[in-house]
Amino acid sequence: MLKTNDHKFPNNFFWGTATSSHQVEGGQNNDWTEWEPGKINDGSVSGQACDSWNRYSEDFDLIQKLNNNAYRFSIEWSRIEPEEGKWNQEAISRYQKMVLELRQRKIEPFVTLHHFTNPIWFSKKGGWKNSQAPELFGRYCQKMAENLPQVKYWIPLNEPEVYALLSYLIGYWPPQKKSYFKTQRVRKNLVQAHQLAYQQIKKIIPESEIGIAQNLIHFLPFRPSSILDRLASAFADRNYNRSFLNKTKDYLDFIGINYYYPSRLKFKLYSSRNFYRETVPQNAPKSDYGWEIYPEGLGRIIESVTQFKKPLYITENGIADAKDKMRTKFIQDHLAILHKKISDGYDIRGYFYWSLLDNFEWREGYSKKFGLFSVDFKTQERKIRPSGEYYAKVCRDNKL
Repeated sequence: MLKTNDHKFPNNFFWGTATSSHQVEGGQNNDWTEWEPGKINDGSVSGQACDSWNRYSEDFDLIQKLNNNAYRFSIEWSRIEPEEGKWNQEAISRYQKMVLELRQRKIEPFVTLHHFTNPIWFSKKGGWKNSQAPELFGRYCQKMAENLPQVKYWIPLNEPEVYALLSYLIGYWPPQKKSYFKTQRVRKNLVQAHQLAYQQIKKIIPESEIGIAQNLIHFLPFRPSSILDRLASAFADRNYNRSFLNKTKDYLDFIGINYYYPSRLKFKLYSSRNFYRETVPQNAPKSDYGWEIYPEGLGRIIESVTQFKKPLYITENGIADAKDKMRTKFIQDHLAILHKKISDGYDIRGYFYWSLLDNFEWREGYSKKFGLFSVDFKTQERKIRPSGEYYAKVCRDNKL
């Protein structure tokens, strides 16, 4: 157990950043690129994004500049299997080169296999509503495990609950459905897909460690004295945070926590989708996204998932902050919470800041800046921000 006064992290702690293929690689041909024109809030499309498909070595230089010993990135299914059952060996070879180069730089790859985007052929077959979806996804996972046997850490799905809700219940993301029953079918298929992916990867790489990157929100009552607000918070926690984990706990070697903000719930009987609505206190500190900054919520989330008795990684934690005025304190405050929890005996093995680069932030386009490095999207020039310099020092010293 660490001493709380030295602010040191464990010697084998993973320090990293995270990205996703669609947000940084550029040149995609998936369900998002087909859908984006006219739908993105800032009028953009993903386009070339950060051109990381061609500039990955340059990005790995940046990772080394941050003194990171790990990197979480995703593989683009639509590149690997552009047509059903037809594998793109050139794309597979490119990802193999990425993993090899990371290894040569002593950077541990954490590989995500699905980060919201799907091949167009898969979407045309009904996407994640299709009862065959888990099997189709499992086949792709098997292919990647066969071709990347040196990868130890695998994350089949990134934020499956976010995907299901935004794509099939709220209708904010493609395919923009608004159906409770379709959402439940998608959630069920995503659970089965994770279970099958776990089995397929373990069969090929028995020593692999396979987990989930789960968006976990610290739900709390807007009015602590209100029984109804407290009940709404407990319901949201059980239905959103715990449902997927409860159903996949026997197929998890670790739990990845994606934590950004809390959600203060106020009971409202006639709310459009639930019996509560989210409320942000007027005077609370907020990111450029309008998300409340609440580091204490990370500690509460860590406490809440210990019931699963799995090692923990913070697989995403970051802030939209174009002027870089809040990011250093954001990182410092969240790492202080993390250090305290490690000192208290919680098994937390790594931290991945979101994100390495400013990138395509889904429906928000390029308007939200999460990167430790800024990107000029006309020239693709990357520049480290002061917050990046701070994070590099923490990672180098392995302490706050």
